[in-house]
Amino acid sequence: MTKRQLARIPRLLFITTSLVLLAAPRAHAQELHHTDRFEKVRQAEVVVVAGSADHMDQVLRKAQMKFVVIQPDEIPQLPLHSQQVLMVNCRGTMSAAARDRVRRFVAAGGFLYTTDHAVHELIEKIFPRTIAWTRQSSNQEIFPMRARGQRGLLRKLGSGAAQQWQLAGGGYIFKVLDPKRVEVLMDSQEVAKRYDGNGALGVRFKYQDGYVIHVTGHFYTQPGQNPTVASAGRAFEQLSANVVAEKQEDKGRLDALYKSAPKRAVKLQAAPSAAAPAVSADSATRQAVGAGARVRVLEKKGGYLKVRDQEGNEGWVDGKAF
Repeated sequence: MTKRQLARIPRLLFITTSLVLLAAPRAHAQELHHTDRFEKVRQAEVVVVAGSADHMDQVLRKAQMKFVVIQPDEIPQLPLHSQQVLMVNCRGTMSAAARDRVRRFVAAGGFLYTTDHAVHELIEKIFPRTIAWTRQSSNQEIFPMRARGQRGLLRKLGSGAAQQWQLAGGGYIFKVLDPKRVEVLMDSQEVAKRYDGNGALGVRFKYQDGYVIHVTGHFYTQPGQNPTVASAGRAFEQLSANVVAEKQEDKGRLDALYKSAPKRAVKLQAAPSAAAPAVSADSATRQAVGAGARVRVLEKKGGYLKVRDQEGNEGWVDGKAF
């Protein structure tokens, strides 16, 4: 090595060290941003999945509700939990991993609220044999609506011909596949006449510990339209507010279900055996349950318990930890 090359070493070390020092805070900032994002999602009452047609965030902002907006590709690793409402804007298109995460969220007690194209893009794929797209598309038009009751999700919606609902242009008309399982919340005789007997506008069904609510039409009606259109938009806004209120009132039911807690941290195992591996990271947001975390006991086998936590993670744990 020449004297000239030796003389350059301190300068190169200085430059390299400076680059490392500059990069470290940036990496830390990214990690902090990631943690902050997770915490915001964890604390939100309502989590809105962005879409290409709806704007549920505008409805929630108008109603002064707390919410956070996420992208579909974020869903698989987010700490969604049983006390939340997940509102999916139309179209509801997402990856298989995201769909499985949504399924586990509902299984743990969460409320899933979807619109229009999501019946085909999401509901049919996760919850088959419940509701399905008829392969008919609607025109943008307002119809009289009938609410099947005036309590719970239907409070303040009213009843009678004065109440109206707007179908979206290019919206998906859907049909109920299992009337015993799926409850029709709102319907329209006029829509049924127009679309081959399929007049359901909004439905609800249970899946394990949670509920799915689906409506045809869009979450948001553009401002500045005539009073009839505005009235139809208010019905949608009221239903959305009712979904959030219903979830808040659902806490006691879930507390009664998720009432067990381990005295120490335990690994979620794939089988009731000491030699069993941890549950797959592809099917869980976490592979262990912390001390004091509330779980529901699903099954007992030997000295092991099959449990589900409030994020929808399931696995076998050592019963001695409880």
